[in-house]
Amino acid sequence: MQKIDFSRLFEPFCIGPVEVPNRLVMPPMDTCYAGPHGEVTDQHIAYYEARARGGVGLIIVEASYVEESGRITFGELGVHRDELIPGLAKLADAIKLHRARAAIQLIHGGIQANVPQPVGPSPIGRRMIPPARTPRELTTEEVENLVECFARAAARAKQVGFDMVEVHGTHGYLVTQFLSPLTNRRADKYGADRALFAIEIVQRIKQLCGSSFPVIVRLCADEFIEGGINLEYAKVVAKRLVDEGGADALDITGGNYDSIEHILPPIYTAAEEGKFLKHAMEIKRVVDVPVISGGLIISPTVALEAVEKGLVDAVFVGRQLIADPDWPRKLREGRLDEVRPCIACNECVGTRLFAGKPVWCAVNPLAGFESRWPSEEHLPKAARRRKVLVVGGGPAGLEAARVAALRGHEVLLVDDCDELGGTTRISSKPKFLTGDKTRVAKLIDWYKGQIERLGVKVLLETRATPSLIEEVKPDVVILATGSKPIVPKIPGVENAVLSDDVLLGKAQVGDRVVVVGGGLVGVETAMHLAAQGRKVTIVEALPQIARDLEPISQIALLKPGGLLARHGICVICNATVIEVKKNGVEVVIPPLERRFIEADSVVLAVGRQPNLDPQLLEAARKVAKEVYVIGDAKAARKIIDAVHEAFFAAINI
Repeated sequence: MQKIDFSRLFEPFCIGPVEVPNRLVMPPMDTCYAGPHGEVTDQHIAYYEARARGGVGLIIVEASYVEESGRITFGELGVHRDELIPGLAKLADAIKLHRARAAIQLIHGGIQANVPQPVGPSPIGRRMIPPARTPRELTTEEVENLVECFARAAARAKQVGFDMVEVHGTHGYLVTQFLSPLTNRRADKYGADRALFAIEIVQRIKQLCGSSFPVIVRLCADEFIEGGINLEYAKVVAKRLVDEGGADALDITGGNYDSIEHILPPIYTAAEEGKFLKHAMEIKRVVDVPVISGGLIISPTVALEAVEKGLVDAVFVGRQLIADPDWPRKLREGRLDEVRPCIACNECVGTRLFAGKPVWCAVNPLAGFESRWPSEEHLPKAARRRKVLVVGGGPAGLEAARVAALRGHEVLLVDDCDELGGTTRISSKPKFLTGDKTRVAKLIDWYKGQIERLGVKVLLETRATPSLIEEVKPDVVILATGSKPIVPKIPGVENAVLSDDVLLGKAQVGDRVVVVGGGLVGVETAMHLAAQGRKVTIVEALPQIARDLEPISQIALLKPGGLLARHGICVICNATVIEVKKNGVEVVIPPLERRFIEADSVVLAVGRQPNLDPQLLEAARKVAKEVYVIGDAKAARKIIDAVHEAFFAAINI
């Protein structure tokens, strides 16, 4: 295979007078690591320093609120008062220690703020994200005061050593709300000229911080809602921000909370890497300052092509840097096979951040724990080398084996399948009209490479038995035996096939398919079959499908015109299957309606249960000094649970 030259990505470029050492940018991504009043914490400092050490050229620190009424989440960073200056200074210093340039994003949430009474340009709220509250319209004087709040926040950032600031003008927050016809219906000067608020913010920052202090504007190129900001309008605004405001660079994205699946695309649209690059290319044609953009980039070739073709001057790489902070350094050193891939599961933001929890990563258990272990080189070495037997080759078993070997233990991994991956091999198979799950397959490939490099002995097609445990005589046994499908006791269930077998190609289905079960597995199986041209109906006993998916994926799937609609899938909820027949299923729908749904094939996807042999557990406890049950063997859940349990089990050996 011809080696690709990525050196173009590592050429410097300038934002105003500030030289950025390369063209890879870490965009602002909320972490929920801040103190109760927006204070920088040690968790923040270690997290950002790890990404700076990894070789990214510019780090734009997460959205930081400029005024109390604009706070968007618990644990959000603040830059709204002088008492925060010492912590902000430590953060800027930690980033710049490693040659990265440091910026911080300034934000006011407006109608999307998580406060008792949101404020905005007009009393118009959002629809999709609860709680739906009517905002109070800001007075002209209050708007002018908020311009000053942005500027004074920028002055604090400059004072503590940040190289530049970014004004958050996308994703539906206050600046976007003033720009958008959807939310700005004002009668004053800020309604007559919807771009005025944004322009005045940049102008006032320049007045207060000096004309040479760089200001980036993160600009909405498209709200993806009829009547909202579109690309042609965004091009006009972009030119005015540069020509009138003095903006030194533009960072292009799009969407608002009513189209949030465009802000944080879930895995179901993950094939669309660099989502905003085409928007950025159009905006770059009308301005003469650097333009930055990206969107769910995992492939360095996508980033390289964007820069080489002149679509952008620099590329932002977001969730991939949570999954692997060393992505830039590995890329520069030609170690692409060592890059741990982001699987676009949205557990970091969609599940944890939306619940007010600090951000973790499903595939990188060090994310958020860098203050304890700055990198894997800092993991505690084993005080005494022990013999560790890992049973199961899914994500839990692979992570446990990897970390135990990293710490210096002798590791044997056994699995009764002919290849590694466990149920993840199945979950990587679905292909949709809008993408696929090949990122999950890449994760398993990464694990295979890691345990091979670490010298983990692997025995495939080997069933773990009590006699095997007695023969190996391990000091530690980690049972990661995964899960198996639940087969409900329904009359005629033998007429159905399992979703596992369908996805693995072991079972064929006809043109009309009923999928019984509307959880994650059922939904993905349904979309996979619908993408092949089959007519699919999901039957779910609960009032709603996709309840076990993170919120952004739920929205992308279920909203009017969403992914399920695009796949042409029919959904019947509150329907209990009472019999499976060769030509369909009979269901009961409250209160007493019986209905027969015709189908050529019926697929079962009603959930999973632990696949743990009690005799194996008993044998392990008799032989080994330490025994751990992790991942789906403990309870059928998600990759994030499996990987984190595996990591901490291996750390505790």
